[in-house]
Amino acid sequence: MRPPAKTRRAANWRAMGCELVAEVLSTSGSVRIKAHGASMLPAVWPGDILLVRREDCSDASPGNIILFGRQGQLVAHRVVERRTCPDGVQWVTRGDSIGVADAPVLPQELLGRVVAIDRGTRTLTTEQSIFCRITSWVLSRSRFAIRVLLGIWCRVLDMKGSGSRIENFRSRNSRFFARCESAL
Repeated sequence: MRPPAKTRRAANWRAMGCELVAEVLSTSGSVRIKAHGASMLPAVWPGDILLVRREDCSDASPGNIILFGRQGQLVAHRVVERRTCPDGVQWVTRGDSIGVADAPVLPQELLGRVVAIDRGTRTLTTEQSIFCRITSWVLSRSRFAIRVLLGIWCRVLDMKGSGSRIENFRSRNSRFFARCESAL
């Protein structure tokens, strides 16, 4: 059975966006993209702007956040292990607030390395402080903690008058919030 037309169109748009980012990186060497989702909390928040630079495969090492394309989607996760295989180098990645590692990233999937994070008026590095490491550890073990943290984040943005940003985030992540609600 084929997925609904709306789902197919969304997948096509995501795949085109992935190809466009790959093309911009290959021609200009850097691109700025907006982060969506909560897999990299607390280092990367929904709405943060990631500055990505095209990198040689040998430059990505554990602790770096890399951008890769997989199944027509862009993913920015932290490298937890670098493997040398007969086929070349592979990277094992994981979102900071996720307890399970992704499938190894192949060299042809790697698009670049995140070198900076723009959050409002501040530019942050991708280094993890001890506070971020502890918070990541807690978040990777508790969906409830993620829900609480995102609820606080939405309230802070609401006080700052960023209502459209909150609604945009909630609409894009409605399945995530529904899973959190059902888990309680």
